[in-house]
Amino acid sequence: MNFAQLGICPEILEAIDMLGFETPSPIQEQAIPPALDGADIVGLSHTGSGKTLAFAIPALESIDPALRAVQVLCLAPTRELAVQICREVDKLAMYLDGVSAVPIYGGASFGPQLSALKRGVQFVVGTPGRIIDLMEQGELRTDAVSTLILDEADEMLDMGFQEDIERIVVSLPEQRQTLFFSATMSHPIRELIKRISHDPREIAVERPVLTVPTCEQVAYEVLFSSRIEVLSRLIEMGRMKRGLVFANTKRVVDDVVDGLLARGYSVDRLHGDMPQTLRERVMESFRKGNLNVLVATDIAARGLDIDDVDMVVNFELPREPEDYVHRIGRTARAGRKGRAVTFFGRRDFSLMGRIERFVGTRMQREQVMTADEVEQMRREALVDDILEKAARSHELPEELRDLDMPEEKLMCAMFHLLAERASREIQPIPEDRPKRHGRVAEDELPVEKGNDWSLQESVTLFMNAGKMLHIRPKDIAGLLYNEGGAPKGSIGDIRMFPKHSLIEVSPEVAPRLVERLATASICGYEVNIREDKGRPAPRPSFRNNDDFRPRERQRRDRDSRDSRKRETRFYDRFNRRPRRG
Repeated sequence: MNFAQLGICPEILEAIDMLGFETPSPIQEQAIPPALDGADIVGLSHTGSGKTLAFAIPALESIDPALRAVQVLCLAPTRELAVQICREVDKLAMYLDGVSAVPIYGGASFGPQLSALKRGVQFVVGTPGRIIDLMEQGELRTDAVSTLILDEADEMLDMGFQEDIERIVVSLPEQRQTLFFSATMSHPIRELIKRISHDPREIAVERPVLTVPTCEQVAYEVLFSSRIEVLSRLIEMGRMKRGLVFANTKRVVDDVVDGLLARGYSVDRLHGDMPQTLRERVMESFRKGNLNVLVATDIAARGLDIDDVDMVVNFELPREPEDYVHRIGRTARAGRKGRAVTFFGRRDFSLMGRIERFVGTRMQREQVMTADEVEQMRREALVDDILEKAARSHELPEELRDLDMPEEKLMCAMFHLLAERASREIQPIPEDRPKRHGRVAEDELPVEKGNDWSLQESVTLFMNAGKMLHIRPKDIAGLLYNEGGAPKGSIGDIRMFPKHSLIEVSPEVAPRLVERLATASICGYEVNIREDKGRPAPRPSFRNNDDFRPRERQRRDRDSRDSRKRETRFYDRFNRRPRRG
C-alpha cells in the first residue's frame, strides 16, 4: 500500500513525496483512514514507529486555511518533542497555503510565541504548562479547536501532567476529534481516555525486538566533567578491550580523545571533519587491533561493520532513541556477548525514560568504580599476567642468577616495581564520595507537610512555586526524595505561600539538593531551588535619612529665595513709575 491509497489530499501527498516517504508504516496505514473520517483514535505504538505522520496528516486536513485561529492543539511532554513535531508539521504543510504551526513551551521567551498566535496560527504544539499559562492570560483561545492530539501520553502522566491535561480539555469545545498516542496502556491512561474521548478506535502496533538479549545494558549517573575519568577506569579494569565510544558532537569527540591520549591509552577519533582517506586508515587500524578505543560521532560511525567490539559507551545520551539502538547494535554480534554502558546526568532522566520505553528494557544502574576498586583490579590483573608468563617460561635470567637474595623478597620487589610502572595516577572525582542516600519508595513519602516536626539544625531552601500552581507539600517531598536523593527523615517542615515555598532540610544534604535540583520539574512546571537567604535588606530611603534633610531644606530655601527675586524684578520692570520731566 502507498500513501495515495489512504485518501490523503494531493497537497500533502506532494509534500510526502518530497520528504522521501514511499510506503506508510503499520501505525500510519491503520490510523490515517479512520482519522480522516473524523473518528477518535487511540494508537498504541512505540517511539520511532512513524506516529507523528499518523496524527499530523489527518489534523492538517481538518484545518480551514481561511480561519486564522487555533484549530489543532497537540500536547507533548517535553520541549524537544514539541519542536520536533512542529518541524514535521511544517514540512507536511509546505504546499498548504495559509496553514502554519508554532511550538509553545516553557523556558523560552513569550515574545515569538505570542507573535505567532496574534498572526493567526492554526496548529499549536506545546507542553501543558506553557499552554495553560497562555490560556489563562487570554493569549491562546481554544474555542475554535476541532482536533486535540496527545503524543507520548504515558510519559506526560509519568511527569505529573494529568491534572494539567484535564484543565486544558475542559476548556475545549465538546465537539472535537481526539487523537491519543501512547507507548503503554496503563490503568490511569485508560481512565483518561474514557473522560476525554468519544467511542475511540484502538489501534495497536506490535513492538519489534530492538536489542539482543546477549547485550548487557548498564548506566552510570556521572557528572559530565567526570566522564573521561570514569571511561579511563573502565579501560583499566579490563572491561573494555576493544570499545566504541559515541558522542554527539565533533568537539566532544576531540575532547575525549585528547583526554585519553594524555592518560596513555591507544585511542583515535572518527568524525565528519576528517578526510575519507584518514577515516579509512583509522578504521583499518581499529580492525587490526592497533587501537583499543575508537571515539566517534553517529554520522561518522554509519556503516561500521566490526564483529568483535566488546563494549559500546554512550559518552552522551543520543538525541533520538533510534540512535541508541544503532549504537549498541555494534556489540554483541554473531551470538557474542557485549556490554553497552551509558553515562547520564541529572537532567537526562526524561530522555533516559524515552529511550528505555523505546527499547522496552530498563538499563541496570551501577555505581562508579572507586579508586580503591580500580587499584585492586590492577593488582589482580598484574598477578594474572605474571602467572601466565611464568607458565610459559621457567629459566631464570642470567642477570639474576648471581643475586644473593631470598626468592620471596625478590618477587615482592619485582611485583611492586611492575605495579608502580603500570599504574596511572587516578584522578579524584565527586562520584568517589560515599553515597548515603537512595531513592525512597512512594509509600514511605510524607503525605502532607513533609515531616510534622522541625529539624533541630536545618537549612531552609527556597522554591519559586507555591499554592497558585496547585502544588502540594507531598509533591515537593517526592521531588526532594526521588529526584534529589534526600535520605529518609532529612526533610522537615514545608511551608507553602502563594508564589513560593520554604523547605527545611538537614544541613548535610542541602548542598546536594541545591546541586541536583537547581533547575527541576514538578507537576509539569519548571522550578528553581536554592538556599533561602531571607528577605533582602531594605533599600535606603532619602526621606528617612536625617543627614540628608538639612541639605534638602537648604536647597529648597535657596530655590524659594531665587524665585521671589525673579518675581520682584519682573514686577518692577513692567510697573515702573514715569519719570518726571
